[in-house]
Amino acid sequence: MNLKRAGSNLVDSICMLMLVATVGCSSSSQEAQVTGRVTLDGSRIGVGTIVFAPVEGGKPATGSIEADGSYVVNTSREPGLATGTYKVAVSIREMPKDVKRSDQPPPGRLLIPGRYEQADASGLQFEIRPGKNSIDIELTST
Repeated sequence: MNLKRAGSNLVDSICMLMLVATVGCSSSSQEAQVTGRVTLDGSRIGVGTIVFAPVEGGKPATGSIEADGSYVVNTSREPGLATGTYKVAVSIREMPKDVKRSDQPPPGRLLIPGRYEQADASGLQFEIRPGKNSIDIELTST
């Protein structure tokens, strides 16, 4: 009976270590998280990328814009970003047709005004605070 109890305790200890290791791997050293939606003239525009470039230098944060316009940013594969002021660039391009998976596709036609692809020219600037930040970005075609 004591042997069964010892084996059970060992299994419990291994499971606890695995749980701690898994939780530890998902943590981030970044102070803030940013999520939101990107629209053009109030409508969903499509799949693309978003870049938060720190005004005072440092690592930029990037994210994928999904078909519904939602995005989440990461810094070097780590969830979130540092606090501070960021200029933002957005790129949404038409996906080229008939491209094989192994091919490097050419850039598709730009679906938003070109100024949004450059953080310094986009006019998009946000202050990121510690914790969760929800930033919806409304692009205009004019």
